[in-house]
Amino acid sequence: MHANDKPYADAVAALNRLYVSRTGEAYAGVPSEGSESEKITWLKRRAFEEQILRFVCDMLTGQMFKKHGEQLWTTTPELHLAQLAESIVKAVEICLYNPAAEKVRKKMFDLNDCSAYYDINTNERLPFGDEDLFAIIQGMKGRFLWDRNDNLSDKLKQQTHASIIGQAFDHEEDFWLRKEVKRGNDNLFSFGVVLLGGRRCLQIQRLRRNVVKAIIAQKKSIPSASDHYSSFSRDDEVSKLIWTYYLGKEKLLKELADVKPYCIGNYQVSVGAARFSFALLLHDDSPDLKPKIKDEWLKILDNDENVLGDTQHIHNALYFNAVLVTKDKGLQKMGDYCGLKWVN
Repeated sequence: MHANDKPYADAVAALNRLYVSRTGEAYAGVPSEGSESEKITWLKRRAFEEQILRFVCDMLTGQMFKKHGEQLWTTTPELHLAQLAESIVKAVEICLYNPAAEKVRKKMFDLNDCSAYYDINTNERLPFGDEDLFAIIQGMKGRFLWDRNDNLSDKLKQQTHASIIGQAFDHEEDFWLRKEVKRGNDNLFSFGVVLLGGRRCLQIQRLRRNVVKAIIAQKKSIPSASDHYSSFSRDDEVSKLIWTYYLGKEKLLKELADVKPYCIGNYQVSVGAARFSFALLLHDDSPDLKPKIKDEWLKILDNDENVLGDTQHIHNALYFNAVLVTKDKGLQKMGDYCGLKWVN
């Protein structure tokens, strides 16, 4: 017997006990019999499905931090199967022998259900979740990215089109309490950046009814924009916007034209393109946009918590190649700069 066989078998059995605790049924899947790397990937995916990956990561960090530091989850070859398996068994014991921890774990399942995760730099799909939601969304006939003031009902009726809630929506008034959102839908998706096993990655989630119910229950009250950007991180991004503005209109148009073809499925390139479009809006001298531009400058000077909202809308639409649904003329103009379609 290989030295890693028993720890691996113990971890598989422990995860199966968690599955029975959560569902009341025996786990029907088959564990990986491949290489050590494949077994590690399988265990990490199962640990995520049973909502203990964070606990496992904390344990491993405590055991291995001096050796691995912040690279713990990005240098998989350094993570040994026996160490991962032992941490999983310990995490399972904590959950099953602590009723409060087990109750939280079961609630977390709905909160993270119907999710897919992607590398923030490469868009490579990570081994968590059952569906490749980015590919599914791209394969639909069209994609709508909502602004907060839009009527959602008509868009949701188009089952062949994806309706996407972008990063700017978490703090938008009573958005999550609107009946169109609360009832959930297979073609309704959210998008954002999350921490998974200590690693920043992209999350796309299909907002079925059970997921929305769990999200609302967790929120208790609608969070502020500072939950996305602290005053420090927001100030850093605003500084980048100002320096981008000083490139001048001609340079901005050229830079934006150069990066536009590479935005779909590229989070980082889309960030830069959205920044260019916002800077171009500040240069715009159209009479009907003057009030909007004046308002944006005031937000910049005050480091207002909503200053990055429009930039996030553009960025998300570029990433998904989606149609902007908005009545905001400034946002429409930013979409024009990027070659994005929009409807109001």
